[in-house]
Amino acid sequence: MSRQQQEHVSNPSRRNFLKFAGITGGGLVLGVSLNGCSSSTPLPYSSKDAWQPDAFLQMTSDGQVKFFLPQAEMGQGVTHGLTTLVAEELNMPPSDIDVTVAGVHKDYDVPGAGMQVTGGSASMRTRYEGVRQSAAKMRSLIVQAAAQQWNLPAADLVLLDGKVSHGDRVAEVSEFVATAVALPIPEQVTLKDEKDFRWIGKSNQPRVDAIAKVTGTAEFGIDVEIPNLKRAALLRCPVIGGSVKSFNSNGAEKALGVHQVLSIYNGVAVLADHYWQAKKALESIQVEWDYPETLSAHSSADIYQAMGEALSEDGENAFEQGDVAQAFSQADKTLSARYQAPFLAHATMEPMNCVVHLQGDRAEVWAPTQAPGLAQQIASEHSGLDRDNIQVHTPFLGGGFGRRAFHDFVAETTAIAKATGVPVQLVWSREDDMQNDYYRPAAMAEFEAGVDDSGLLNSWRVKRSGPNIMPYMIDEALGMLLPEAVPQSISEWLSKRGYGVFDSWQIDPASVEGLHEDYKVANKRVDHVTVDPGLRCGYWRSVGHSFSGFFVESFMDEVALKTSQDPLEFRLRHMDDNPRLKNVLQLAAKQAGWGQPKPGRFLGLAAVKSFESYVAEVAEISVENNQIKVHKVTCAVDCGRVVNPDIVRTQMESGINYGLTATLFGDITIENGAVKESNFNDYPILRMSEAPEIDVILVDSKEPPTGVGEPGLPPIAPAVANAVFAATGQRLRSLPLKLA
Repeated sequence: MSRQQQEHVSNPSRRNFLKFAGITGGGLVLGVSLNGCSSSTPLPYSSKDAWQPDAFLQMTSDGQVKFFLPQAEMGQGVTHGLTTLVAEELNMPPSDIDVTVAGVHKDYDVPGAGMQVTGGSASMRTRYEGVRQSAAKMRSLIVQAAAQQWNLPAADLVLLDGKVSHGDRVAEVSEFVATAVALPIPEQVTLKDEKDFRWIGKSNQPRVDAIAKVTGTAEFGIDVEIPNLKRAALLRCPVIGGSVKSFNSNGAEKALGVHQVLSIYNGVAVLADHYWQAKKALESIQVEWDYPETLSAHSSADIYQAMGEALSEDGENAFEQGDVAQAFSQADKTLSARYQAPFLAHATMEPMNCVVHLQGDRAEVWAPTQAPGLAQQIASEHSGLDRDNIQVHTPFLGGGFGRRAFHDFVAETTAIAKATGVPVQLVWSREDDMQNDYYRPAAMAEFEAGVDDSGLLNSWRVKRSGPNIMPYMIDEALGMLLPEAVPQSISEWLSKRGYGVFDSWQIDPASVEGLHEDYKVANKRVDHVTVDPGLRCGYWRSVGHSFSGFFVESFMDEVALKTSQDPLEFRLRHMDDNPRLKNVLQLAAKQAGWGQPKPGRFLGLAAVKSFESYVAEVAEISVENNQIKVHKVTCAVDCGRVVNPDIVRTQMESGINYGLTATLFGDITIENGAVKESNFNDYPILRMSEAPEIDVILVDSKEPPTGVGEPGLPPIAPAVANAVFAATGQRLRSLPLKLA
């Protein structure tokens, strides 16, 4: 049985920030390379007791294969997915491979991203070829070693389930490790032919992490235990970014189990033997806060008013093709519509938490993080220790969705540990988590389209207003990604001024992605106006596509119906340059019975390309007493070669249900700078009884694997909104969907 653990290796190199942003936001398709073999630094995990041809694989003297997993497992199945690739090339069951979550080291950087990060649905699309090459090289070397020892042609030998055979002659791979160590590592090897696949593309495989999760032995961040660990809870300013002017602990220090009450940079912490003791002690503490001026001056109504007014400004041009003004003047019909999407919380099942143990000039950090190198950097900044001396352990993540690419929870824990001198676990309450998020940015967009006399789009113009993500990511990441020659004091100074660094760039790719790409229109223009009230924003599952999918696919329906065209046929007419998206749309529509809804049921459809994958969805709904009920969703997905069909299906189902929460309920509201929502009573999550039947169609493709963690989400909101229009005649242009 595989196990999942984490160990320490050395510091990452600093590289280009934009490459990292492309991965986390899904904006780049990147080439694949594993640089372990060519690294000028020692291989991580190298041991005299094991053979390690590169950073990813190791074989012990008894033949045990160890795989150092470079990605974080947050339920998306990457542990099993990447282990499957290793198993396939080594021709052995995935369950026989010992899986260890890799520590921070440049050899584990996502190719092209400049750091080790799990996000942007990039794990399989950036690791597929490289991990297979790594395992295929190990296979080749073992077979060569056996051929050398047996004095036989390598082509006559078979490696199967940890044994090498030639006819009736069979030996364990352990017999050839010593010889394999001395062989030169090939630059490139031939990968296994797909006709011989045992694991890739096959269903009904038990996931290598399933038993631990089912039996409760899997370790999440919140489960971490180390000797002498104290628990902390933190009282933060109601407005994010505020700090403590003064506080009165009112005897909280004397409460049962409490060891210390102290202030840190953003709040007042209680240190106790147990979490509940610390949390209860917070209730008696009174704090005078220094509120941040910008955010404190805003509430939801004026934020959306400002976003609406900004749409009358010129803005910054993000994309232009053809002569849009002339095309509009020649259009037979022109149409326009305005759409709106709110701020959203991530609401991960496991709230933010972290353990920090400072030990002189060294430290250990246990953090459920999507970017362990950033966790290391943040711990360095708040402890004063060199990054190389900080070991980051990555346990299982109880959900990520982009939230755990930001490390305020690591900063807080490190600050408390430094001030108290003891090992500390900080656990956020659900209220902490809901009111101190890095939120999905709100967005508003004005769409205009021109249609010629044949019913085809001849012009397309979009202006989006709202906040950006990148300034808030720069605040955290810039200090790590600057060149090594820049002193840490300067990099920290720059990172604290992230918005100013970003200001001259103007356009955040995540703010405008998906607003024009999917349909063939000769003349297109996209502009953007930044409106930022100061509420920090971050990557949220499917990032910009989470709102642009709703905007674009709602508008396509509106244009189709106002020009007396079937929404399906109208889309297909504009997909000649997008055959894979066209195919999934046709598959989903046919499977769902487009044009033939059941009595009392209504259909809506949408199709979105995101993270290099193509997804179409048809929602079947009913409306009763102004309540929307989603009964069934038919989903067709082309994500290239499917490594594990069951995982792809579950990720489509997950994306759809997570997206339905946003479609029907999700809305973070602001009052005088403070987030009003606090828990699932006022920020509801889709319940099991509300979840629809989901039918997933997988396209059989030979293209390289692409993203699956996020692409199931963007089509669901517009599919439901379009079905609601079919049912009621009401066009709902704002999320969440609410009937009048």
